[in-house]
Amino acid sequence: MDALLTALRAKQAAVTACADEAALPDAKAEQTAALHALLLHVAAEDVAEDARRNLDAALATDAAALKNALLKALRSCALHRAFLGLPALLEETRRLLTAASAKLVATTLEVELCADVEACEDARALGCVVEVLNVLLGSGKLKKELGGFDLSAPAKKSCRTALNKATRRLEAAQQQQRRAEAAAAASAKPPPAARIVDRDVRLEDREAEEARAAAHAGAIDAMFERAMAVKEAKGARDEG
Repeated sequence: MDALLTALRAKQAAVTACADEAALPDAKAEQTAALHALLLHVAAEDVAEDARRNLDAALATDAAALKNALLKALRSCALHRAFLGLPALLEETRRLLTAASAKLVATTLEVELCADVEACEDARALGCVVEVLNVLLGSGKLKKELGGFDLSAPAKKSCRTALNKATRRLEAAQQQQRRAEAAAAASAKPPPAARIVDRDVRLEDREAEEARAAAHAGAIDAMFERAMAVKEAKGARDEG
């Protein structure tokens, strides 16, 4: 993570020192890529709390200089977990969003973020998007708690549109995950049909054995009855 932060600092310095207007867009694009690489690392890894706290303070201080890169980061579902892990930076990003034009907010949230939400299948990432959008809206906070930074009505509309889409997509992803888990659990158990077949085979074997025993007993009885009949017939002839 230190290497990623160092790379970002170098790109920031390059943007600040860039005197060529033609080269400035490329310098800013590299700065944006460096910030997003750092945020992706925080989002994907379980960074230690102390390290996150230090990084949060450092990035929040430079939020104004990183404005464009931060707003572009909101377009990607994969980066929202990083914002939740860097609360000071998220608050600064929220404040920057309140100063952005309605058109920029609509492009960022309604167009770009919604498109990424639609393509996202990661329930955890979608859950983070929902949480971040609620923070951007100031949900659960009094107006005075927002420090004078509140989204305009058009910006709130864009944010709610993205929030509604992310919420629906999260529910669909969670249902899909539950179905996959249920299918995996079912495949780990012996098929019920196999157990029934085994049970039927054992039952048939037992019934066949009982039938053989009954037939054997019947044959012995029949032999005994024939022997008695022969004996009785012989006795009758002797008497005659």
